[in-house]
Amino acid sequence: MDTEQKLNILADSSKFDLACACKYNDEPGRVRGPEGRWIYPATLPDGRKVFLLKTLQSNHCVNDCSYCPFNNTHDRPRCTLLSDDLARTFIQLRNANLVSGLFLSSGVCHQADATMTKMLATVELLRKKYKFRGFIHLKILPGASDAAIEQAVRLATRVSINIEAPNAPRLEKLSSKKRFHEDIISVMRTIHRYKKELKPKCGQTTQFVVGAAGESDREIVTTTSRLYEKFQLERVYFSAYQNFNTTARLTQPTLFDDMPTKQLRNPDDIFMREHRLYQTEFLLRKYKFDREDIYFDENGNLSLQTDPKKIWADRHPEFFPVNLNRADRRDLLRIPGIGPLGASRILKARRFHSLCSPTDLKPLKIRTNACAPYIRFS
Repeated sequence: MDTEQKLNILADSSKFDLACACKYNDEPGRVRGPEGRWIYPATLPDGRKVFLLKTLQSNHCVNDCSYCPFNNTHDRPRCTLLSDDLARTFIQLRNANLVSGLFLSSGVCHQADATMTKMLATVELLRKKYKFRGFIHLKILPGASDAAIEQAVRLATRVSINIEAPNAPRLEKLSSKKRFHEDIISVMRTIHRYKKELKPKCGQTTQFVVGAAGESDREIVTTTSRLYEKFQLERVYFSAYQNFNTTARLTQPTLFDDMPTKQLRNPDDIFMREHRLYQTEFLLRKYKFDREDIYFDENGNLSLQTDPKKIWADRHPEFFPVNLNRADRRDLLRIPGIGPLGASRILKARRFHSLCSPTDLKPLKIRTNACAPYIRFS
């Protein structure tokens, strides 16, 4: 196959990763570009968005992850892009204004570091030969060496390794080869160390596959909270499980002994479940909720009928109604229907005049129907 044919296969392979598919109606999500390839949005720390060509360096893989259509048990067309070809093709797409950044991942062709060498060579060509200073998100493969991780942090704008599951026994159900602590958590720790030492502005993210291993929402939320606390991740993503009919794996000792191990969720609920996890993650990351502020049912799952912020509000009637003319930002963010942008607009408007009625909230684009039971104006 020529480079174009390979890129068509490898870029299309990224459609199985749904991390950027969950979004609000007024936000950009993944779309097919004019060449038919998937283009993904990424948000920079200053709020600007860039649009990324997302592709694999190779879809050869020695791993047997049950959630992946390119694991070593599946019969699919396999190919690998040479670093020179991939770098040159990306620059051509960038020069044609079709993309503004690159999201590069790969299957594990033979060993993690052998594949990382190919990926790092691609990024190094872009940085040094083509003088590309734009956004590059580079996936780091499980089990990568410290040297490969260090180079990745130096070269990329953002790096990530997918955690996939919330603890060791859950991951063992998905793959017989990946080791939770040795291959994933240790890599996260090394990324965090090199970020602090070499490049604090390099972002680190990760992703869960939701619903693949019978985990509860409590397990995912607990691990998400701990990852933010320990490694100061920029973002955690959730991808709804797509069943590719591989068998479940056996279990091994767990990282968190307080977490259940049997399946407690209907697989048909997967996309609403993913949405609730994103809402919960946003409460932890942007609204400064604590883990104890998130409520689960008796099986450790989030409600599919009600968003987690409203559940907290309804369980704390003593906190409401909140006076919109006196509340600080933290209290405003506890009100259903008011997010970070709405809170900022309220604080700004109060500098010029008092808010007297729901009519005053309409120019601020506040969801008055949602917040009305929880607010007062005097």
